[in-house]
Amino acid sequence: MARQLLILLAAAATTLAAADSWSATGGSAAHGSAMQAAPAGAAPAGAATDGEAKPYWGMLGEYCETCHNVTDWAGDVAFETMRPRNIPADAEIWETAIMKLEGHLMPPPGHKQPSQAAIDAFIAWMGHHLDAAARDRPDPGFVVLHRLNRSEYARSVQEMLGVEVDPSTLLPKETESDDFDDIADVLKVSPTFLDQYISAARTVADLAVGDPHPAKSIAIYEAGKEDQAFHIEGLPLGTRGGMVVTHYFPADGEYDFDLSVFTGVGYYTGLDFANDVVLTIDDQKVFERSIGGARDLQEADQQPNEAAKDFRSRFEHIRVRVPAGPHRVGVAIVARTLAESVDWLEPLNPRGGNDRMAAIRGVQITGPYHPTGLSETPSRRRIFLCTPANASEEGPCARRILAQLAREAFRRPVSDEDLAAPLRFFEQARAGGSFDAGIENGIIAILCSPKFLFRTEFAPPQPQAAGGLYRVSDLGLASRLAFFLWSEGPDEELLDVAAAGRLHEPAVLEREVRRMLADPRAESLVTEFAFQWLEVDGMDKIEPDEVEYPGFDEDLRSAYRTEMRLFLDSILLGDEDVRELMTANWTYVNERLALQYHIPNVQGAQFRRVALTDPARFGLLGKGAMLMGTSYANRTAPVLRGAWILDVLTDTPPHAPPPAIPALIENVPGQKQLTIRERMQMHRRQPSCNACHGIMDPMGLAMENFDAMGGWQVKDRDTGLPIDPQGQMADGTLLDGPVDLRRALTRNSALLVQTLTKKLMTFALGRTLDYRDMPTVRAIVRGAQRDDDRFSSIVLGIVESPQFEEQHAPGGAGAGGPSLLTTQAANLR
Repeated sequence: MARQLLILLAAAATTLAAADSWSATGGSAAHGSAMQAAPAGAAPAGAATDGEAKPYWGMLGEYCETCHNVTDWAGDVAFETMRPRNIPADAEIWETAIMKLEGHLMPPPGHKQPSQAAIDAFIAWMGHHLDAAARDRPDPGFVVLHRLNRSEYARSVQEMLGVEVDPSTLLPKETESDDFDDIADVLKVSPTFLDQYISAARTVADLAVGDPHPAKSIAIYEAGKEDQAFHIEGLPLGTRGGMVVTHYFPADGEYDFDLSVFTGVGYYTGLDFANDVVLTIDDQKVFERSIGGARDLQEADQQPNEAAKDFRSRFEHIRVRVPAGPHRVGVAIVARTLAESVDWLEPLNPRGGNDRMAAIRGVQITGPYHPTGLSETPSRRRIFLCTPANASEEGPCARRILAQLAREAFRRPVSDEDLAAPLRFFEQARAGGSFDAGIENGIIAILCSPKFLFRTEFAPPQPQAAGGLYRVSDLGLASRLAFFLWSEGPDEELLDVAAAGRLHEPAVLEREVRRMLADPRAESLVTEFAFQWLEVDGMDKIEPDEVEYPGFDEDLRSAYRTEMRLFLDSILLGDEDVRELMTANWTYVNERLALQYHIPNVQGAQFRRVALTDPARFGLLGKGAMLMGTSYANRTAPVLRGAWILDVLTDTPPHAPPPAIPALIENVPGQKQLTIRERMQMHRRQPSCNACHGIMDPMGLAMENFDAMGGWQVKDRDTGLPIDPQGQMADGTLLDGPVDLRRALTRNSALLVQTLTKKLMTFALGRTLDYRDMPTVRAIVRGAQRDDDRFSSIVLGIVESPQFEEQHAPGGAGAGGPSLLTTQAANLR
């Protein structure tokens, strides 16, 4: 069977190799050919006359040609050689120039600067001509094959089979491009990946179907790093600490639970009082036993070896009968009053609490013992649409089951040809096993099929549109839409509309978009799109210095993540004005986060929306997740914070630093201590460094009152001197802290909307945008402005754009694509 599965997957790898070969020989994974020449004597659309261009060319001559001339050719550009009539042909250079001017990257700091009015006028005028050129020569781009990434794979199998899996344990880590892990160009499949896909399919199919008599297995779960002195979300009220996991029990039977209860190392610090440990299955208590108190403390003192064995044995081999399927397993300790700590010293945790108490470290689940069969699990209910009463009913029943699963997996109606391989795999396994074993084997074939693993869109045999353009089919559009908004395949309702050929109708398409945005699955736009765009996971790479930040705990990191999720959800899925991302005077906090932000009268682990009274905390710039992710473990990093603003919020990334640039000088104990500002001034003395640092550093230093863990500080940690957040931006704007910085960034609020649109469009298309996409981006931004910049308007603008609804045919007019690509891609149909 493994050989047959390898053959299925090898077809996909061959197709990808052909696509790479086409790209290497002059094709483009994003766009088709260069624009066609205008008729002789006719000016191309978007061209300008020398007269109307004179004031704008004058600005270039005064401020830009000092470097961008035929002598220096800075950036391989000499503006004096360029002509207004050639604006369409030079579109790439002009789009880059617009980007540099929007971010005030050019002219560099220290050079003579044009007024903001002159910059705005140039950007508007040049954008108008570039947009006109693009309307005359549409180019929606091209993506040949798009493999599912790990998250899309996991979401798809959960929706299809009702099985929740951790994709990081099944599939290799994705390569990111343009901040996202769904870019088709880098989602390759090498021969070494094939075995992992087969293994993943077997694991998923086994969990979904189950086995009435499985072999015993061991699963070990470790507790998280949350503070165990307080209640943990998901566990029963009235408990503290512990852990909760969803474990898949393969069959009805008895299972052993071994609990790891920590009471101290060397010294027993968790026995001062009784700790009642409870084990719950689906929130129902199935075990409770105590550890600690006077008797246990005496035993630990007088007979430590025997005591250790006794304490461990109390929580081992806890046998419980559990039905098959996924169940929530919780381990916690019954809470007691913490009105006053029993410690001698005041705790470092701002919430107080008590360090001298038992803690849960993990749980081991072994079994099943004495299995008795399979209950009706959620996945079996979803899979087994029928149950054959005799052998003659098995074939039709298997076909019905596999046809439904293949329809969901392949994201379209299926044919007899599509079902040939799954049915063949069913028959092979049924010949030597049960009906269920045959269905499981058929599911493996479906999950290994390139038709599931790859999102493919096929050009019609003879594209009618000029230049090899064609409209994506309704089924292809449904797939694009679902992976954009849900990061998984289309549901039955969307598939039915697409199969009826109605999804391309504007009213129907808008209705489906709004329905899907209201669906809970649209949460992926927060956790998959926004978290990647804003680099929320950057804070997970920081392990705070315990000496510099002794009050930091993992509950705070977790609270930062939850705050970002709820905040982004309230604006994006709440369909608010997206400019609120920068200016919102509300957020979501629990007790731990409220203490960090100095917000009074918030108690408990539950998050709630609160109004912010400190304007420094408004919007994204005041969020702890961003502040921590742009710092180091022991200090702030103004350069990282400034670069984050340029790269993430304005999409005007600074140049890469030249090689061999030394790191920022660190303070040495015993020598004169310097503030962060003083060390950075020494670092950027060279003019080549100031070209970028002169832009980044003032923005980063304006946020220096936020420490590396997102708290508020008024003194430099090394020198004890007051923080100086003052500075001057590249456009001359004076700054004196985060409030001034936010005001400066929101003065041109359309730039944030444009950045969000570009990032969201990249995520939606699964490819890198380039200069040819910018006219469409600007059109979407203009459309959103007419609807108060609501998130749904941006989404609809992307979905209704040529880039989303159309595509270049492989090998179309001028694209240079070989017929081999189309031929081999057809094998995936």
